[in-house]
Amino acid sequence: MGYTLGVIPTLSHLPPTTIGLSMPKHPLTPMMVQYLVGLCCLKSDPDAVDVTIGDMVYDATAEEERDVDVTVTITEAGGVTHAFKAYEVKREGSPLDVAKVEQLCMKFIDMPSVTHRSIVSASGYTATARKKAEKYGISLYEFRAWTRPLQEQFPKLTMQGTAQECFKMASTLLCWSQYQLALVAPQATVDFTVEPGDKLFDSSGSAHRTHATFDEYRNELLLRSTQLLFSLMSAASVMGSLPSLEASQEWPHSHTLDVTNDAVYVDTECGICRIDFVTITGHLQWQNITVEPLYYVIDNISTGDAFAGAVISSLQGDGNMTALVFSPKTRGIDIQPIRLAKKHQNSIRNLKLKLSR
Repeated sequence: MGYTLGVIPTLSHLPPTTIGLSMPKHPLTPMMVQYLVGLCCLKSDPDAVDVTIGDMVYDATAEEERDVDVTVTITEAGGVTHAFKAYEVKREGSPLDVAKVEQLCMKFIDMPSVTHRSIVSASGYTATARKKAEKYGISLYEFRAWTRPLQEQFPKLTMQGTAQECFKMASTLLCWSQYQLALVAPQATVDFTVEPGDKLFDSSGSAHRTHATFDEYRNELLLRSTQLLFSLMSAASVMGSLPSLEASQEWPHSHTLDVTNDAVYVDTECGICRIDFVTITGHLQWQNITVEPLYYVIDNISTGDAFAGAVISSLQGDGNMTALVFSPKTRGIDIQPIRLAKKHQNSIRNLKLKLSR
């Protein structure tokens, strides 16, 4: 059984087909939607000098800083940074109603430093909510499945058909196809063995909060190893050397991880002992797989124009993704890895974004 991480998107520009879009309305978590909106803001605005997810902006009425989902610092002619654009990202089960939109409008009004105010909804808006936003000069956008032909909203790409028809994604994954793990626990004075189902502990002897069993921890270590090894390799050289087969030849490798900061303890004859180092020895292999990407676009509700689009690789078990980000203003396509830390899975604060070029 392989454990994989590290996605290299491979684009295939294909003629239009009759394949339809079939996916849940929004299989992304709220934090993933917020992150993607941030990426789209960065791609859409060439004058952006800073894009922050979970920014804190001063509320003049409350006299305190308050959270704004996405802020974009922009630069005017001459290189003078002068303003914020702000986007509130909402992922509700039903369209945003007038009460919710009015609350957001009032929030923006009390933030004089924000000069461009917008709301992005992943569930649409009611008719009265649209009227309320128009009254207060708030721009409305919707984060939705990308189904319209590219030539209608992204003419600079000079492609015919939908994003799903024009961009199909494959992945090259780095895998431990065969392996064994050697654990180093300096506090243990005798040899010990850890079975997959054995429980793990913290320094107090309580159950470990992150990894319940060694089997779970082993999977995490294999993923961590391939991620680190993948980051040391050139994507271009990998794609050039990998044959057009499902898998490459295996090669022997050994990788030692310092896991002291994980604070994982195992039960031995000497009591509970901390694992400080793990060495993985075995064989690595590159594997080609077909993925089913997700296709999203952010549309301006008033004009129907596209703000930005994204093609996203299938979600991996650890929440990591790779996104292709598009702007209707340019032919350029950015390939952006999305690696949310565990602390950002439920809430994002003050996370700065940069596009990988």
